[in-house]
Amino acid sequence: MMCECLVAVLVLKGTWNQMGQQYGTLARERMEDVLSYLDQKLGDDPEKKDSAARIADSLYSNCPACLKDFFDGVSLTSGLSLERLKLCNAVEYVEGVFLCSAMAVWDGYAAGKLVFGRNYDAVSYSEIDRDLVVTVFHPEGGTAAATVGYAGELYCVNGLNSRGIFVEFNNGMPSAGNEIHWDMCPATTSLFNMLFEAGCIDDVDSFFKDTRSPLSSIIGIADRNEARSYEWCYDGVRRGDGTTGDGLMVSTNHYVNAGWPFAEPEDEASWNSITRRRNLIRKAEEYKGCIDVERMKEIMSTPLEEGGPMHSLTRYQIVAVPEDLTLHIHIPSIGKWVELDMREYFD
Repeated sequence: MMCECLVAVLVLKGTWNQMGQQYGTLARERMEDVLSYLDQKLGDDPEKKDSAARIADSLYSNCPACLKDFFDGVSLTSGLSLERLKLCNAVEYVEGVFLCSAMAVWDGYAAGKLVFGRNYDAVSYSEIDRDLVVTVFHPEGGTAAATVGYAGELYCVNGLNSRGIFVEFNNGMPSAGNEIHWDMCPATTSLFNMLFEAGCIDDVDSFFKDTRSPLSSIIGIADRNEARSYEWCYDGVRRGDGTTGDGLMVSTNHYVNAGWPFAEPEDEASWNSITRRRNLIRKAEEYKGCIDVERMKEIMSTPLEEGGPMHSLTRYQIVAVPEDLTLHIHIPSIGKWVELDMREYFD
């Protein structure tokens, strides 16, 4: 089933292969659009094409068997070969640099329920803004979960499950470096798997303690009661949320836990990560106790030069309320905020 609004919602049910077949039918045109974008970016450069193929194959070969079954299903109904599907799945790894800002408030900072705001910023992807989709998975006998990402991605940079666990992925390379261990399960795939297993935030904590990341990242996590920031890389994991007041979590693109051996990066080397973090903390203090969904939208949409986190690279924004299972999504180049009551899609 597909529900059309400014952001398409794709609802999949059954075995992983069956869900793949449904996805291939529903997302075919959007995947073709993403592939056209990648073809244009890669051009006729054999070195770029070879590199992209290696990355795409690595992401696929290190994913679990259930996701390979999904790819097989997509190939059956989309008319796209497995090689093309692997390339589409790798769009964020092959082309462009992504960065992000996130803030969650609860207790003394929120006007009521926990609210999580997230800006997805990227150097590229403006040509595929309309190919952002919400995909809802109902695997047989498992927890339902939804991801927000570009068509063809079978991993998680934004997600919410039916038990009220919200997750978002930030680039942490300005702190722990640019190296990616391509022989490991991708971090975004591990997060995808976690969404179907986590029933509470302590399950998430166990996941991070037991799982190593092949790249430097910062993961924002929330349930109805609290939010956490996990600074997660090949060298281990540490919490970054202890550096702000109770009821506030802020993360951008650098590690803030003092236990790391990494120096704080310069703003110029981290896409203004230091300034964006400071701006968000100031906004949280300015509106302390009064931050609801609408105020969070306002804060996350405040331009960098006006004391906020948003800039010209902001591709889309998400405001989530885990307790209500709601997602508010905004693509600045397209139009207004869209509210999705995910209970309608999870039930």
